[in-house]
Amino acid sequence: MVRLFRHYISPVKLGLAIGDVAVLTASIFLAEWLRLSALDIDLLVGTEALVAKLLFPLIIVPVMFSVGCYHSDSVRASKVFFIRLFISFAVSSLLLFATAYLFPFLPLWRSILILALFIGAVGVFIGHLFFLKVLWQRRWNRRVIILGAGSKAKYINDYIASAREAGLRVVAVCQIPGEAVKIDSAVSIDNFSQFDKFALTERAELIIVANDDADSRLPMEAMIACKLQGIEVQEFSTFNERVRGYVKLESLSAEWIIYSEGFKGTNDIELIGKRILDMLASSILLVLTFPIILLTAILVKLTSRGPALYRQERIGQFGERFELLKFRSMIVNAENANAPKWAEEKDPRITTIGRFIRMTRIDELPQLVNVLRGQMSFVGPRPERPYFVEKIGSEVPFYRERHYVKPGLTGWAQIQYPYGASIDDARRKLEFDLYYIKNYSLVFDLLIILQTVRVVLFPSGAR
Repeated sequence: MVRLFRHYISPVKLGLAIGDVAVLTASIFLAEWLRLSALDIDLLVGTEALVAKLLFPLIIVPVMFSVGCYHSDSVRASKVFFIRLFISFAVSSLLLFATAYLFPFLPLWRSILILALFIGAVGVFIGHLFFLKVLWQRRWNRRVIILGAGSKAKYINDYIASAREAGLRVVAVCQIPGEAVKIDSAVSIDNFSQFDKFALTERAELIIVANDDADSRLPMEAMIACKLQGIEVQEFSTFNERVRGYVKLESLSAEWIIYSEGFKGTNDIELIGKRILDMLASSILLVLTFPIILLTAILVKLTSRGPALYRQERIGQFGERFELLKFRSMIVNAENANAPKWAEEKDPRITTIGRFIRMTRIDELPQLVNVLRGQMSFVGPRPERPYFVEKIGSEVPFYRERHYVKPGLTGWAQIQYPYGASIDDARRKLEFDLYYIKNYSLVFDLLIILQTVRVVLFPSGAR
């Protein structure tokens, strides 16, 4: 994995993005040459002409990213990628034409843009197919040996087999003496102390240690030899963090949090930058969505008895309580008779309009006010109700550590995992929240904001 701005990125996805920038840049130059040659006009030169050309990939690639063209399901399925590519180019065309209208001094000819969009769309689609089917074949993937053959090893082996975007290929699963074997293809080395020779014979580039038993006898000298000969060695938790984007709770300890790289919090510059980003993002979104907010308030008020806005107590940074604002999506007094409970699929308490605004996340737009007030950030762990914080905190280790940062309107856990409605869901979402807290940066926040668009366009697990 490639680490940029503290966040780990798949080399396959990074390669696709770099290729797309190259293809789109070539497309705008080619379109200009074809169009101007037909009119017998010299090519456009100068700073303004160069800026106009560079805007083409600089607008389209972020839109592709936000729509999900680089998400795992797009990398794995060409049909999914084609649909999202079509959507991204439709949105990009509107943005490019708007830019040409707002900045008339830039030589963004409509005829050139239309031709470049067509060439670019075809080129990007063919480029993705060529990259995945020809350039990034199995022989280009990093050769991996899994040290262990139990449940952890099976978990890793199954994931790598299904995730082409990981850029990994398991060449051997090596059984640790005395452990239970859950992978049929696992091999047993006669002289386990000479594991390094086995790894070199297999031309391994990465060794993942996945022993179920912490007291397993590992060939430490052989592993040191592997390390010194250029073979990367990762433990189970490191693999999950770098490849899967979360911190596995089962392998987490207080010592790991204290001594590991990351969990550095934010310095003054990052705090100021994050607050500026919160103010800008929430203000722009409030302005853009004001008609939707007004219409939703009217519909909620007209279709069910009760106020349009709903206030609910939540736990914020450092355990401070605040009133979270959202559009009311349930009937009035939905929890009067019982203790608080999570929303369920086809929950009878949810109104007709409420079901729609929950699926589209429109019910959360009033929380932009909480962001402007400084009670929330635009990006961070979702704030939870005091009742559930106590309940989850008593059963899930390190749950209260998520309160060391401001809660967010969106976040890494929200875009990676569907709606949480149980202790197990809270545990899984915490694994993503801890990854975010450990690897926080402003650039990571921007990436999460962009990817939130995909979650809104293609909702999964909303209730």
